[in-house]
Formats: sequence, C-alpha cells, structure tokens
Amino acid sequence: MQGLQKVKELWKTVSEKIKNNTAEKFTVRFFSALFLVCTVFLAIAYPVEFDSYKFFDKVGILPFIAAFILSYAVLSVVFTFFDSIKTERLLLLLSYTAYALFCIAETDSIWFGVGACLLLLVICVYVFKDGKAPALRRDVPRWVMIAAVAAAGLYFAVHIGVQTVCRYLTQSTPNYDFGIFSQMFYYMKTTLLPLATCERDMLLSHFSIHLSPAFYLFLPFYAIFPSPATLMVCQAVTIATGVIPVAFICKKFGLTNKAASAFALIYALYPALAGGCFYDLHENKLLPPLLLWLFYFILKNKWYGIASFSVLVMLVKEDAAVYVAFAGVYVLFTAVKKDKFKGLFMLLLSVAYFVGAAYLLNAFGEGTMDYRFGNFMSSQNDSLLTVISNIIKDPAYAVHQIFDNAADISVETKIEFMLRMFIPLGFLPLMTKKPSRYILLLPLVLINLMSDYVYQHSIFFQYTYGPMAFLIFAAIMNYSELKDRTMRTVCTFAVIASTFICMQTVWQKNDYLKSYLADKAGYDAILSAVDSVPEEGSVSASTFCCAAASRRKELYQLEYTEHKFDVDYIIIDLRTPDGRESLKDYEHNPLFTVFRKVEGRLIIFQRTE
Repeated sequence: MQGLQKVKELWKTVSEKIKNNTAEKFTVRFFSALFLVCTVFLAIAYPVEFDSYKFFDKVGILPFIAAFILSYAVLSVVFTFFDSIKTERLLLLLSYTAYALFCIAETDSIWFGVGACLLLLVICVYVFKDGKAPALRRDVPRWVMIAAVAAAGLYFAVHIGVQTVCRYLTQSTPNYDFGIFSQMFYYMKTTLLPLATCERDMLLSHFSIHLSPAFYLFLPFYAIFPSPATLMVCQAVTIATGVIPVAFICKKFGLTNKAASAFALIYALYPALAGGCFYDLHENKLLPPLLLWLFYFILKNKWYGIASFSVLVMLVKEDAAVYVAFAGVYVLFTAVKKDKFKGLFMLLLSVAYFVGAAYLLNAFGEGTMDYRFGNFMSSQNDSLLTVISNIIKDPAYAVHQIFDNAADISVETKIEFMLRMFIPLGFLPLMTKKPSRYILLLPLVLINLMSDYVYQHSIFFQYTYGPMAFLIFAAIMNYSELKDRTMRTVCTFAVIASTFICMQTVWQKNDYLKSYLADKAGYDAILSAVDSVPEEGSVSASTFCCAAASRRKELYQLEYTEHKFDVDYIIIDLRTPDGRESLKDYEHNPLFTVFRKVEGRLIIFQRTE
C-alpha cells in the first residue's frame, strides 16, 4: 500500500509540473525534438542527400512521426525533473547546429548557408535573451586557453597542410601558381636567386614580376627538404601561427580566456584563410600573421615591433605597403597626440617603399599590375594615380563598382564574397559607432571590391589575406566593447557560423587526401616517372606536371611554350584533354622516342636528335 501511495504522489507531482509547462517550453522541446529526429534520419538515409527526391522515398512518414513523438516525450520527462529553461534553450541551439551541419555538408549553395546562418542568429538571440546560458557562465583557466589556441593552430596546420600536400601528390597543382614557385625555390636553393623559366617561358627573376623577398623565410626549410610538398607545409604552418597574435590581441583588449579561445577557433575556421590555400602557393599568405603582429605592437605602442613588422609586411609583396599605409592612417586617427607620429612614420615609410618598388618593377621588371583596376582607367597609359583621381572625381562610380555583381559565373559575385567574409565574423567589423574604425574596412574595399578582376573578390584566391587581417582585428576590437549578453550572442553565432561556411567551402575540398589514398600507387607512379628524367635535361611539361618536374634549371609549360621541339624531354599529362591533344605532336614524330610511360596517365618523350 505504501508503494502504491508513493506512485500516486509521484504521478501527482509529474502531472502538476506538466500542467505548469509554458508555451515556451512546448515550443523549445518541439523544435529540439524535430531537429534531433531530422539529424538521425539524415544519417539513416545516407548517402541519399536531403535535397534529393530520393530522400522522400527513403524516409517513411510513420517512422518519422513515431521517432518525433518518442523524442519529444523523452525530453518532456527529462526536463520535468530537471527544470531549467536555459538548459532547454541550449539544447535547442545544439540540436539545430547538428542538423544544419549535416545539411550544409551536402550542399555548396551559398544561399542555403546564408539561410542556415540567419536561422542560427535568431536562435542565438533567443538563447541568450536572459543573459548567460548555464554552460557559458564561467571563464576557463589560462592553460585551457593555451591548449585551445594551440589546438586551433594545429588543426589548421595539419588539415590544410595534409590536404594541400595531397593536392600536389595527386598532380592537381597547375604551373600557375605552384610550378613557377616550385622551380623558383629550386633556383633559390642552388643559386640563392629567385629565378624561373616556366613563369614567362624564359629565364627570369620572379622579382621582375612581384617583389617578394619574404619568400626567403621558407628557403631554410626547403633547403633541408627540397620538395614542392615542403612549400605547402611551410605555408600552412605559417598561416596557422596567426592564432598566437589573435590570442595576444584578445588579452590586450581585456577579453576572457574563453573569448580568446573562441577567436583563435574563428581564425582557424575562417573560410577565406583556408580557401586560398587550395590555389596553392602565394606570398600573400604570409600577410595575416605578420599584420596581426603589427596590430598587436600598435596596441602595445612598441616602436621595435611596429618598425620591424611594418618592414616584414612590405617585404611580402610590392603592394603590401598599402596595408602598412592603412594601418598608419588608422593610428593617425585613433592614437593620442604624442603617438600619432608612429602612424605618420608607417604612412611615410609605406609610401616611400611602394614608390621605390614600383620604380624598380617598371625600370627593370614587368611593371606593376595596374590592369586589375582597369575599370577605373580610360586608356592604356593610365596609372594608379589616375585610378585615385577618378575615384575622387566620381565616387558614385566607385560605389557602383563595389556592389557590381557582374562576374565570371565560376567565381563568387561581390555580394556572395562579402557574405563569406563577414558572416564567419558575426558581422563584428561593422558593429561600431566610431567612424575611425571603418578605416580598417578600406583594404577590403580597395583590394577586393573596387577591382573588376574577378579573382580579387573570391575567397578561393590569394587576394583576401591582407584585408582579412584588418577584419579580424576590427572584430576583436569591436567585440571588446559590446555588452555582456551581446558578447555571448555574437561570439556563439560567429563560432558556429564560421564552422557552417567553412564546412560548405573548405571542407568540401577535402577530397585530395581521399583521392591520393584511393590511388596511391598510380599517383606515385607518375611522380616516379617524372623523377626519372635527368636533372640536367631541359623539359617542357603539361601544367599539372610542372611542380613535379620543377627541380630542373630549364622547365617550360607545354601548353604555352615556344620550346615544344627544342628541349630534351616532353612530359605529357594524359589525364587532360590538352594533354591528349599535345600527344599528337610527338607520338609519330621521328625526333622523339618514348622515354617512360604510365598507362592512361602520363607519357614522357625524349628527343633523339
């Protein structure tokens, strides 16, 4: 009888709590259960994707409804005894995030990603409407922050390093822009000069095209491990080190260890940071860590750091002086009177360097690439000074160009590009009432948005690396001035949104490792065949074989060279239509005989006379 009485009392308690459930609790549990069940059925239906008609046939409505009712009932029972609406809200956020990640992994539609992020923002605002969620109340110890920052950097270095090395091993890297740098480093190792023959079809210094002494930072590592793969690893590791100044900047602004960890993660997941790595090696990739260190020393107001990193940034490329100039202008507008001369120093130094570099390129090289701002020029004789003059005279035209969506359909429109740059940062670079902060947006406007050169407004090329450092710095600074509740809302949104966009862009390029492992013997056979060509021999090679053949003094890209018949060896990639077309020039040519062959993949001809 006592047992029965206890059961009745327990049932009475449960009934009263159920009656006290509010509409809010019902709604939260409803959507939490829905997202959880949808996630489970996505996994069950795999490999059928959610945006396929086959998915409708794969998932039965009755099992789905039964699973939903069971899920809702379990949540109701659990939260009847563990009554916490804030925890229920957090579960809603987690269940939605899991469901969205599954869906985003299956589509590369930017607009689906934008829609997922908009709903995420609504949920984040709701979750933190009353302040802190239980799991986010306390800060983490300093050692946890250090571990989190290190993990973020390690993730980027390993993930991007492995994928881009496999991109090389699968011979997916074209001559432009990897074969040219691979051969340049071969020359740097043997002569200390940045020479190459495959960049302009003749022996020429790369510094005649771009003034990039910063490349010598990679040379010691290449000298020890002389392989194109070494360059990919160096690039990934260098970019990954940017998590260190990110953490220092966060602490300089007085942010918590948890916030510093979050921004390190946002940096490592930032889509544009990894996106350009899949277009191989560029000097621009050195800019994020160097610029972030420059900003850190500006905050510290240390002369030695400002001067040294200003010089290092400018040594990356001739136009990198623009970033030092903008940083100097920012200091001029924001520093106290006694420190404004530091900004003036940076501005004058950058102008002097750019003028000097431009003179050297025009006098002894191939000139600065003014044509990328051809939309602001009316004749071939116009220069960058003309561009500046035309912007001043017709600012409405400049605004039109910034938002002009006309572009190659294979590259992002400018609106899509801006969304991919700002959403992963939670739009933080825009969240300020101080006009001087908008100076930090000007590099993005000038470099990426004003030009009609389609590759400059894409996260998959190298032109984002300078502007993104300014955006990340602005995001941290603006975040530091937000109210407590807004901080948590925006930071949570940014971490998850950066994961969404990264998964939809970068992680969908993760097939290089998979491809290499699936056919390792075949890819290794191609590398072995190319390596068998004597190092002293002159070579013309298909674009995707140039990097593998780069450790030679005379190398030309077969598709564009004038040296199709006067070299010692011809390396033809049979995997491409251009390669199969080139085969016709040599297979019955009496001047050439087959030197090595990998069936269906590669053929190497040797000149016999």
